[in-house]
Amino acid sequence: MQQAPLYSPGNLTKTYPSSTIILSNATYGARPNYEWLSIFIKFFISKFFLFTVDVETLKRVLKDVVTSDPAFVRDIVLEAIRGDGRVIEAIIDLIARSPEARLRLAETVAGVITIPLNVTTKQDLEKLREEMATKEDIKRLEERIMGLEGEVRGLKDRVASLEVRVTNIENRMTNIESRMTNIENRMADIEKRVTSMENRMTNIENRMINIENRVTNIENRMITREEFDKTISDIRSQIKDIKDRMLTREEFERRFEWLALNIEESARDWVTHLLRQRGYNCTAERLYVDLDGVHEIDIYCNAGTITVVGEAKVRVGSEVVKDVYYRAQEVRRRYPDKVSGRLVPAIYTMAADPSAVDKARELGVWIVENNKEKVALEEVLRTGQGG
Repeated sequence: MQQAPLYSPGNLTKTYPSSTIILSNATYGARPNYEWLSIFIKFFISKFFLFTVDVETLKRVLKDVVTSDPAFVRDIVLEAIRGDGRVIEAIIDLIARSPEARLRLAETVAGVITIPLNVTTKQDLEKLREEMATKEDIKRLEERIMGLEGEVRGLKDRVASLEVRVTNIENRMTNIESRMTNIENRMADIEKRVTSMENRMTNIENRMINIENRVTNIENRMITREEFDKTISDIRSQIKDIKDRMLTREEFERRFEWLALNIEESARDWVTHLLRQRGYNCTAERLYVDLDGVHEIDIYCNAGTITVVGEAKVRVGSEVVKDVYYRAQEVRRRYPDKVSGRLVPAIYTMAADPSAVDKARELGVWIVENNKEKVALEEVLRTGQGG
């Protein structure tokens, strides 16, 4: 018959709960572990057995005890541990002399701390690696740090030098910017002056074009020397003809007097004729009055309801019209017995300027030009001017 094992993990687990301090599965795991029993046996043999017993027989007996009554063995071990400490010292001494015991103890301890190691953070592991650096690494790091400090000092010096150079460059840039601003302002002024000069040049060019056109016109109008000589000869011939036909002063005065008398007679005849056509019976004649000196009125005709007072002129302008109008008013003022009814200032002429006609309509003056009325008598009577 096969003998039942004195110890198995299942028996241990069923006999003792997992919370047991020494023999629990949490402490040793689920695998067989005889180290404690071996230590106990050696301690028991060396300290308590005074007689000689076969070791193999003793082991077998102890295995049977463990199998049949594990609680008894547990109580013995617990009491030994709670004693004066000699058992613990003996156990530690046996573990220290036995490589196999040390290995098993290390495996057991490793099994116990497996879970805490699993939850160790990466930061803690990194810190542990840093703490385990060798002195040589630290020395090399110190040397490198000293070298880096030297390089840093050199860099600081170079940075300080660069800062000075940058400050100088900034100052130079500020100076350059100021100079550029001045240049830009001067350029703007120059551009304005150039624009002004361009405008003046344009005006000059336009004037030059105008001058060229005028010169071209003059050139076109200019004649050749032969044409000029011929023209001068013709002018001289015309002047000679004019001289031959010119009257002497006496002849001119006689003819002018005859012309004036002829115009005056013609003026009186036509005024009389035109008035009679309108039912006014009177005969025009001369009238001599004293208007700051003896003055001859060329046309005077009193028909009762109207009185015509006027002059006979070869040519009439606006100033002559005003003089005739005011002279007629002066005759009525100084010689009221000579004027009856409506006063009509009148002018008989060979040629009346447009300005004279406009002024006559404005003042109410009757104008007869070369036997035709330029300003009709009815128009004068309607204006309310005149008399």
